Amino acid sequence: MTDNVALVSRIWNEVWNRGELDACDEILAVDYIGYIPGQPEPIRGREAFKQMVAAYRAGFPDVHLTVDDVFAEGDRVAVRWMSRGTHTGSLMGIPPTGHAMEVMGISLFQVVDGMVAKEWEGFDTMGMMRQLDMVPAMA
Repeated sequence: MTDNVALVSRIWNEVWNRGELDACDEILAVDYIGYIPGQPEPIRGREAFKQMVAAYRAGFPDVHLTVDDVFAEGDRVAVRWMSRGTHTGSLMGIPPTGHAMEVMGISLFQVVDGMVAKEWEGFDTMGMMRQLDMVPAMA
């Protein structure tokens, strides 16, 4: 289990926080599938995951993920995390707002043969959109 946690921790340390996209080749299975909010369909494969991360990092170049909790059982690793960044670049056609955002999320990873095979993620997309002034705040 500690090997699985160490493997998954590379996703936020190397890939998200440092933008080392090539690390995905050592972390993700060739047939990786990620169920990520805001994506029109599941992310399939390493290259698609790299493209998603690159697009997000283009919109939030200073993005930084911190991990608040990690739990592992068998082939599963669950992570509660916080993402912070400033929207200074275009993101999915949305021009930069210059606003800072802070959003909490939870990810569940399945590790098969020493590689991340699947990921199920949930995060506060509405909260992120409100912080970027993309939707009005609720009364």
